[in-house]
Amino acid sequence: MRILQVISSSATSGAEKHSVALARRLQANGHQVDFACPDLSWVRDDLAGTGVQVHQVDMRGGWGVPGWRHLTRLGRDRKYDLVHAHLSRAAYLSLVATAFTGTPLVCSVHVKTHYLVYRLAARKSNRVVAVSNYIQGLLEGSKVPAGHIDVVHNGTDFHDFNYSSDRDVKAEFQLPEDRRLFGLVGRVAEEKGHQIAVNAFPDVLDRHPNAHMLFVGRSEGEFAEYIQKQVKSRELDQRITFTGNRPDVARMLDAMEFSILPSSAEACPLAVLESMARKRPVVGARIGGVDELVIHGETGLLAEQTAEEFSAGINYLLDHEDDRLRMGSNALQLIHERFTFNQMMERMEAVYERAVRGA
Repeated sequence: MRILQVISSSATSGAEKHSVALARRLQANGHQVDFACPDLSWVRDDLAGTGVQVHQVDMRGGWGVPGWRHLTRLGRDRKYDLVHAHLSRAAYLSLVATAFTGTPLVCSVHVKTHYLVYRLAARKSNRVVAVSNYIQGLLEGSKVPAGHIDVVHNGTDFHDFNYSSDRDVKAEFQLPEDRRLFGLVGRVAEEKGHQIAVNAFPDVLDRHPNAHMLFVGRSEGEFAEYIQKQVKSRELDQRITFTGNRPDVARMLDAMEFSILPSSAEACPLAVLESMARKRPVVGARIGGVDELVIHGETGLLAEQTAEEFSAGINYLLDHEDDRLRMGSNALQLIHERFTFNQMMERMEAVYERAVRGA
């Protein structure tokens, strides 16, 4: 099958990483895959040597005329069997382009968003993919026809990597060996809940003086600067480490006893899946699709978005080793049962087949 993957963001966040990983695996599975995005930067490097052809497409502007014209030309020249769009801007541009080319369209909805474009896309053999039951409910509530919606949860292959010791991570950041590490994986952004984590931490330190928190992810922009200044002004800079963007997230997770996710909006967070795949339970915010992964008391703990609830959850896992290890084992088992990358690929390719044959 000739497939064009389209995404309207080139950030290094969950949807972007998901679409690149999807393109890579589809190519390895024997499909011919092209990838279109606004900025090639890391995408070109990540897909180098895979056989995936990468195209830079200008997706800016109100009506996005340059973008949909470019995608239309690609569709006519490359004769795709299917276009798969990620995020609402890419869905809009791809919807216009495929109206000209007649190519079946699949749109993945990764976040809570405006749903008009998906109502328009849900026609003929086109499919709308929700990455969680939570997103499915939002789509149906926004009058996207249920018969055009498929739920394909995100998946991870982090369970395939060898486990590593926490000692080399502690040595890298010059931390004492008795430090007990936990952390938040994700770019430093307001919606990811770093403020809640910082506010919760003093109470954790009062009870566990050897606790240490890692912020694993890109740390740029005004909010990141604000959080870094706040950490320093509250004299937490020797207890909170900003690692920056890392290619070795699995290694960072292995060094932690558990991870936290105080986000304000999540659908099917890769950070949670990746933590669970490393046998690390998660203290997660009780929002969005998080509770489809974090089963309270079984694969982690759910908390309201307050410093008090997060400090209580963190302290519980630091206090109760047996429960923490049990939840970590349960988390890995749930990944194997429902959320591996291979399972996701099987479901996604079934959606593609359904769209192409017009079922």
